[in-house]
Amino acid sequence: MPRNSSRSRKPNLIAGTILAVTAGVLYTSFDPIPAGESLVPSPIHESLTVDNFTVPIPPEAVNLSVAVSDDRESPTTAVDINVTTEAEAETEAETEAGTLSNIELAEYSMLLLKDGAEYLQQFDTYSAVFHKQERLGGDLSEVQTIDLKIRQKKPFAVYMKWRNGDRGRQLLYSDEYEDGDMVVKLGGFKGRILPGLKLNPEGSRAKENARHSVTKAGIRMMAEKMIAHRKRDLAQGTGMKCTRLPNREFDHQDCFCFLYEYESPEISKDYRKSIILIESTHHIPVMARNYTWAAEANDLSPEELDVRTLIENYSYTNIDFSKTLASVEFSRENPRYRM
Repeated sequence: MPRNSSRSRKPNLIAGTILAVTAGVLYTSFDPIPAGESLVPSPIHESLTVDNFTVPIPPEAVNLSVAVSDDRESPTTAVDINVTTEAEAETEAETEAGTLSNIELAEYSMLLLKDGAEYLQQFDTYSAVFHKQERLGGDLSEVQTIDLKIRQKKPFAVYMKWRNGDRGRQLLYSDEYEDGDMVVKLGGFKGRILPGLKLNPEGSRAKENARHSVTKAGIRMMAEKMIAHRKRDLAQGTGMKCTRLPNREFDHQDCFCFLYEYESPEISKDYRKSIILIESTHHIPVMARNYTWAAEANDLSPEELDVRTLIENYSYTNIDFSKTLASVEFSRENPRYRM
């Protein structure tokens, strides 16, 4: 078991300074960026079984042209996948008529996610670029981009390093440490003079600055949460509409695109609408864009409503399963991290 840090405690004034600074920058936001390398090849699943019958692969949709920047380092470039107008929704409904029913589409998307989660289980570690944007305290957070390393198998561990915002900021969490804390090291000059700060990832300070705990980070965790939502949708059976939108290219990958819409907060408390992209080869979810409910929405266009209610915007690019990451990559004692 790793030893606890032997470093003497710094004065409370230093710890207080770190905490105050960290509260504003610890978990800000990431916007989806088209960038990255291809996933490791593997056979494509041609069909997926549901209990006693097989759900067919929906017919291929017409590919739409997507605005993709060649500047892979730009954190402000995003893929335009908004489908909000009534005319577009009617077109999609007509496209799907005679193929799969609403419930079958929801079930099919859940099967894809289950298949992707199973595929992910074979990898002990991987790296990726994580992009995140969240609405916190009513305000949509700024765009940030993080280099991410994940150890999926026990002991679960996460290492993050910020590319922008507080550039160079680091966050390390691992189940192997008895204290259960994550360690945050600020970027820039502050990070050179101030020690790392330990925070409870489930504590009030972390929850004030993030919608989800770092203990739930990673693609497989995102897939499992989506699967849980689809199971709930199917159990309810009503009040939800699932639409398969035209395939999108994201991070140079062909992706299935699904739109979920809910009739009321009674059906889905947190989300009014969700759009997800599932990479079409291994069925890994690579993007989730979620919208919440608005108190006053009568005078808003669909576009305005989406702008006001975007609550979560997550994506993963540059996913690399090809290299096994050493244990030191998730250790507080790593000399490169200076935790």
